[in-house]
Amino acid sequence: MDFLNYQPDSASHQNQTHQSSQVPSLTTLETARLREDYPSIEHLEAGNVAAWLVERTDQLLIRAKDERAGMNLSKLITLAGGAIGAVCYATSPLAPIGALIASAGYVWAVATDMNASHQFAPIPFIRGNFFEFLSAMGDSQAREEWFSNQNEFVDLMHHLEPCERYEFAMLRQHTHTLTEFINIVEPGKRFYAYRYLLDCFVNFRGVFPTFDQLNQHLAKVSFDPRVNYHHVQAIQQIRPPQLEAPQINLPPPPIAHLPLSAPTTDLPLGIPCSPTSETNTHIDEYSPQAPQTLDVIEKMSQRISNHLIIGIPGAGKGLLVSNALRRIKQLHPQTTIFYIDPKNDPKETGYFSGCVDVLKRASTPSMTPVEIVSWFQNCIKEFDALRGDKLLAFDEGTQIGSQFKIAKQLDWLKGKLTSYTSCGDSAGIRVWILAQNPHTEDLGISGGLRSQFTPLAIVSAVNIAAYSAMISTGFIPSSQKISDAKLQEFIDASPVNRAVYHGGLNRWFAMPKLENHSGYDRDSRTFLEGFQPPTPGEFLSSDIDTIKRLESSFFTDEAVSDSLPGETAKYSSETPKQREINSFSSQEQRFTRFALLRNEAIAEILRLRNEMNLNQTHIIRILWDARPGENEAYRNAVSEYKDLMVDCD
Repeated sequence: MDFLNYQPDSASHQNQTHQSSQVPSLTTLETARLREDYPSIEHLEAGNVAAWLVERTDQLLIRAKDERAGMNLSKLITLAGGAIGAVCYATSPLAPIGALIASAGYVWAVATDMNASHQFAPIPFIRGNFFEFLSAMGDSQAREEWFSNQNEFVDLMHHLEPCERYEFAMLRQHTHTLTEFINIVEPGKRFYAYRYLLDCFVNFRGVFPTFDQLNQHLAKVSFDPRVNYHHVQAIQQIRPPQLEAPQINLPPPPIAHLPLSAPTTDLPLGIPCSPTSETNTHIDEYSPQAPQTLDVIEKMSQRISNHLIIGIPGAGKGLLVSNALRRIKQLHPQTTIFYIDPKNDPKETGYFSGCVDVLKRASTPSMTPVEIVSWFQNCIKEFDALRGDKLLAFDEGTQIGSQFKIAKQLDWLKGKLTSYTSCGDSAGIRVWILAQNPHTEDLGISGGLRSQFTPLAIVSAVNIAAYSAMISTGFIPSSQKISDAKLQEFIDASPVNRAVYHGGLNRWFAMPKLENHSGYDRDSRTFLEGFQPPTPGEFLSSDIDTIKRLESSFFTDEAVSDSLPGETAKYSSETPKQREINSFSSQEQRFTRFALLRNEAIAEILRLRNEMNLNQTHIIRILWDARPGENEAYRNAVSEYKDLMVDCD
């Protein structure tokens, strides 16, 4: 029976009214107040889905503004009252009492605000870290940067209740997705569908179920008896006709198959049946399934979203990301990929070739925390200046976060990540963070902010012990904290002996085999075929050019021609004729096997390091022809190299 289109006659209307008055109400006094807090639910059930969602968004926005205004006003009044009472204590005996009362109110207001926003903000109308604010006010550039980093919507979210924060974030980012979902739901179940989608968004960290999962679940849900269907029918009758709207290509929503229900077995109840009745009991027997392999690259690249990728060194984070970035370049060529590499490992250069638009590298282990923070902030400034859709990916998140914490700049990093994840989706900004452990508090990622990331965890056969530390945090939900034996099953089913947890699907999978673009196998610590480094006595093409140029400059008696790589052994076996170093003064001391002056050697080192991106070992191999393992020669070369680098630094 279609109760929405049913027209009761006048004779039966009084009968129904009398019957409805005898039916007990499902709503309690407490929940009635909660339902009244929403815009009219009848409009949602009648089909005004988009208007209802916009109204709810505006309602939460205005509520947050009012809460913030009240909090700032209370701090301002109590602070002013305490100051006036302290100044005018000599004019009236009541002034000190008023100052004490106002001070107590001020402390209460600051404590309440700090409990809600987890930020110490003693000054009215000023948010963020108080001490960072004070340090920024003394410099015009720092002051301008501090105000430009403030995010209005993130600030407002702190003044909402915890559940309302998630709801506001969902409405801000996925209003069009919610409209499509709820429009396919039949009237009478739409408000429940909205609450159900909100629960999925919170529990599964920003991911919605598929349309089929939603329909299957709602098929088991009855119509809401608390809805006034007469009002629903009246709203439907006065709605204007729907015009055919033009098709707009929107980015696909974060939809995934979610484990919304556990496998169950329907067993017959132990109640004796009548001899005359015939019972047909359908029994579904549960049988464990073999571990499945996930095409994790397609999941990461079909719709670009924020990811937090966890795995100890050698687990395969870089290998996974390099394949995903290449797939993104194929599916979304307009997206600019900005990669920050704090390791600067030459063996990983192949990861970025052909897929990264902007690559920022630095050898951070040899840098101070202040230098690392300054370098990283400059990289972020360059990323912010890019236009259009863009993806920020940075490795060694654990180290970066710890260095920001040491330099007391963690609030800056947290503010940037919060603005990117909370409001960056509509602007086409996504963030991938690679870290070595799930303790993301050093990155400023905890609680609600972590829900904006899709977590990925990689566990290999050689580091199952790291899994115990991983499940001790909230990174993996309790429903997926499987036993070590179960995890070993996923690892054994993987061709690369790895298991991967995908937070969007909230499941463990066997890791598939991926192409190694770096050419270096971290498991065996060997180079793949075709990627072997030059053997002793051989040099790379860049080495050949350098040696040719240096030898032609300093040894005129050696004929230098444009030889082919096959002649490399000739240049490596020749010993350049050294000048008589003892005949030079201390100011003319010579360095490297080419007897370069100090300034010449420094210039050559800087060129190799900056233009060709070579590390210390490689530079020493070119200029001094010394390699690790040649103890005396290599130690002398390192000593000279460090002596020259003192002037560079």
